[in-house]
Amino acid sequence: MDKKATIFEPYPFTVGERILRRRKGKLEDWDVIGISDDEVTVKCPFHGMELTWKRNQFWYGGDSD
Repeated sequence: MDKKATIFEPYPFTVGERILRRRKGKLEDWDVIGISDDEVTVKCPFHGMELTWKRNQFWYGGDSD
């Protein structure tokens, strides 16, 4: 097979990491405050809002050879 495939896998978050997430053309700023096998909990450093995201939503990696 000649075609490359994009690889999706959970990103290896660490507590204390600051992340920027692009959503609807805007960047959102978040601090990682909790991690489990299935979810990551983040907190907005400006508004204090906390959210929990499923870890399978995140792309990490690249194309297969």
